[in-house]
Amino acid sequence: MRTLLLCLLFTLIGCSNAKSIEHRYFWLDPDVREKVQNPSEELLTSRPQLEFANGSSASNCEEYFQQQGEVNETAANHSARSHYLICDALKLADTWPPKLEDKPIEEDLSLCSTFSLSSFEHSLRPRVEADGATLTQLFGEEAIEGLNTCSFQGEGRNFVLNAVLLVQEKEGPKRMWVWVIDEILDATYRSYEAVWFVFDESKSMWIATQ
Repeated sequence: MRTLLLCLLFTLIGCSNAKSIEHRYFWLDPDVREKVQNPSEELLTSRPQLEFANGSSASNCEEYFQQQGEVNETAANHSARSHYLICDALKLADTWPPKLEDKPIEEDLSLCSTFSLSSFEHSLRPRVEADGATLTQLFGEEAIEGLNTCSFQGEGRNFVLNAVLLVQEKEGPKRMWVWVIDEILDATYRSYEAVWFVFDESKSMWIATQ
């Protein structure tokens, strides 16, 4: 009987470990994690109107999910876009639902020194000369590392990398979903995008896949 119980215990542990390896992911931003755990509250929350190229518009996540076309490239839409990043997070939560037992990740993300600025579009791109340049290389200690963020506030701009979701699937490299907040404060330029990055082991760098 004791042998049977031990076998059963090892089997359960094996299944649990296999599942955790296959579906290992972490919601890194505690505020976003809390919101996607309560999607009903976010779905109908009123947001600034977002206009689409097909003439339709959305003013909450539910309406946003129904749209198929591209967002109009206007200053108002670029500003409104920041309010819909949480809607994109709600979609991802269908695939990677937040786990109540999740604890803050202890891994050093080092966003300031490991995210390649040459791999995606942003307002700092003209200043990026070397392949794989990072915020640390551009701004040194003025690039501020947070728990799941790297930010630079200076020279009339606000630039933030906010890591929201880290995914390690059974096969393939680690992936990270990041909100890129890019604002030139003394101009009308505003950009709020969600970008997937993959970790390049050979370079020890996060590379955008957009």
